[in-house]
Amino acid sequence: MRFLTNWLSTNNTPSALRLLDIAYIVVIIPLLFSLKLPMLLFVLLSSVLIFKEKKPTTLTLALVGLGGALALFFSLYGSFNFAGISRLKLFIELLIYLLVIAIVLQRLTGVINIYLKLSPLFLLALSLFFFHSITMLFYIVVEIFILILLILWQVMQSNFTKVLRVTALLFFSSLPWVILLFIFFPRISFEHATYGFKGESIKRMGHDGKMYLDNTALLVPSERIVMEVGFKGAVPPPSSLYFRGSVLYKEQQNHWKPLALINTDRSQISFGKDATPLEYKVTLYPTNKRWLYLLDMPYLAPKDSHINADLETTTLLNIKKVLRYNASSMLSSQIEQPLNTHIKNASLSYDKDANPQSQHYAEQILASSVQPSQRLKAVQKLFKTQALTYTLAPKPLDLNNSTDSFLFESKNGYCVHFAAAFTTMVRMVQIPARIVTGYKSSGEKRVKNYLIVREKDAHAWVEVYLDGHWNRIESTALASYIDINVESQEESNAVNSTLSQLNLTLLYFKYQIETWILEYDYLRQMKLFENLKTDMAFLIKFISILSLIILLGIATWNLLRREKCEDKLLCLLKSVVNKLHKKGYQREEDETIQVFFKRIETPQTKDPLKNINQLYHKLRYAPKHSVEEYREFEKVVEGFLKSL
Repeated sequence: MRFLTNWLSTNNTPSALRLLDIAYIVVIIPLLFSLKLPMLLFVLLSSVLIFKEKKPTTLTLALVGLGGALALFFSLYGSFNFAGISRLKLFIELLIYLLVIAIVLQRLTGVINIYLKLSPLFLLALSLFFFHSITMLFYIVVEIFILILLILWQVMQSNFTKVLRVTALLFFSSLPWVILLFIFFPRISFEHATYGFKGESIKRMGHDGKMYLDNTALLVPSERIVMEVGFKGAVPPPSSLYFRGSVLYKEQQNHWKPLALINTDRSQISFGKDATPLEYKVTLYPTNKRWLYLLDMPYLAPKDSHINADLETTTLLNIKKVLRYNASSMLSSQIEQPLNTHIKNASLSYDKDANPQSQHYAEQILASSVQPSQRLKAVQKLFKTQALTYTLAPKPLDLNNSTDSFLFESKNGYCVHFAAAFTTMVRMVQIPARIVTGYKSSGEKRVKNYLIVREKDAHAWVEVYLDGHWNRIESTALASYIDINVESQEESNAVNSTLSQLNLTLLYFKYQIETWILEYDYLRQMKLFENLKTDMAFLIKFISILSLIILLGIATWNLLRREKCEDKLLCLLKSVVNKLHKKGYQREEDETIQVFFKRIETPQTKDPLKNINQLYHKLRYAPKHSVEEYREFEKVVEGFLKSL
């Protein structure tokens, strides 16, 4: 740390070896998170030997080489099998380990060769196979900047401040051209590749096709993001932000689950003639489950997924990495679909030996109401009259008679308890019903056309079958009260609304960067070119933005290329010398200002140059001088420059 401080505070240039050490430190930092423990220990121990700056013996080099080989062996032990050997990622990892061992051995010798110079670039490139995230994107930009700075530092042999200015000049003035190359350079598709880009892969537990009524019932008060949604237009209203997951029919003692056999034929589903599909894009974080979450009602299945007759969208394999997919839905609270015998029986089934109080009320409703719609309204009225409370801390239910326990005893719960009791009660009055689990967003966590859905947005609602349609029922809307703890939580959230909005804005920019930079593939490039050909407004906007970027690059160049003036007197005098140089008067090497002015003086310039020379030397060498004298010198110089 001491030698780094000395470099920054003096005109000394660090040695080439030290510059290479800095380069290696910068590029290896991301790889430290992917190195296996044996290789990580090897790197740390080797770094200690390198910074001791002692010339190694042959025995030392041999021991280091043996240590590297053992670290490589134990790091990859068990990885070479018939399943893994075909994966490029394993070979990239092996290549990195061999490269690190070779770098350490060469660096210990203290001899710089072309291999040692190019290796930082190799490590930087190889790190891209392991990381594909916004953090890595920004870090790579920093890496490139530092590497350019180190190269210039070695070439210029100047102080750090001057090298930093030149680096910034080259770096920022090149950005417009880099952007142009990025946009127009042909994309290479790795659609079927099985390697790399495994960055942010924290698993977020999704629905497992069941809904429990005990303390684990969809209550996940976590702020962790489940998915990010980008709409082509405005974000739909909260009443339409139901993200459909699993559909449940069968009631067990403590949970609900789907049918064993699900109809896959969607040909008889109708959304209505006037229905218009809404297109949007979803970034779903790993759930280790197969469900994709689409807005109700899903219309087209994303790539490599399937939508069944219950409008569940699933993939063939569990989702173990960040998944991005384009989706299309009909924003509707009902769908038209014939009810086959199998689904009808399942959606009318309930345990007739349980919940005697609920059955008593159901019999009264059946006796007084003929039409299904009337019976549904009667059930809703019953829920209202029971003065139910929505709370995130409900009392335990009697799972043997869960509907009775909820409606007539505890009278409190959250979405799963409302949905389970309402579904059972509706079935008792001979109306088919089922439960849908997924996510329900309030729409508050959005910026422009960007929406985030968190784990705490997990939700359950009910669908009832009337007049040939499945109709969504928001069963929690039947609560008469909301627990004070929920309101307090909302008030607490309101206090931190500014911080929350700032975080949301940062997430929005992260999403935009991922969409337009990390996911800029061949198809997106072709779509951009097509828009440039067909959409005049888009073409004008595109050209305007590019022109602005180029102008900013030129402005940055002009700003940074002007070296900072540390000595104002000398800078003013230099401006005179530069002006005379443009007029054809060249100052000789080691020629004093006084001699130079005397040599080139003419009748027109004699007096001004003499005045400039006298004022400069007076201000430079006199023990004291006033502000007025300095201003007089500025005016004389300015007048002389204008007269030429």
